[in-house]
Amino acid sequence: MNRDELRSLIRLVEESEIDELEIRRWGRTVRIVKNSRGAAGIFTGGLPAAGAPTGAANQGPESGAPVAAVDQAGGSPAVKGYHPVTSPMVGTFYRSPAPEAPAFVEVGDTIRPGQTLCILEAMKLMNELQSDVSGVVRRITLENGKPVEYGQVLFEIETQ
Repeated sequence: MNRDELRSLIRLVEESEIDELEIRRWGRTVRIVKNSRGAAGIFTGGLPAAGAPTGAANQGPESGAPVAAVDQAGGSPAVKGYHPVTSPMVGTFYRSPAPEAPAFVEVGDTIRPGQTLCILEAMKLMNELQSDVSGVVRRITLENGKPVEYGQVLFEIETQ
């Protein structure tokens, strides 16, 4: 199961009345459980889920071990038809290369693959996040200098 399929299933659980969904395919089990705040987490069995930290296999609420959770913390799921650009790491979100410099992109800008969208700082290392698609920036979900979580939606791109 790929990342987009997992995101779609998480959205399905979050937006529906169901509290839990379990899918078994090819020796893998994916279980999505909604917490009390309505956010869904994902538990994997067999092989780790796409994006799950190494060692997350065969862990779940029954084992008492830490659970690999996939959550759109702080960022909402992308609008249908828009390509979500998600954070590949935990860090701090910066829209420009320096405090006085203009932002890399603004809402309404046309972008191309390989174009820098923002900088993610992690442990004093600055990492440029580049677009993997061409299109128009339709939404920027965070303010400059805010913390970002792994997998959090940062930009929504209307692809062309």
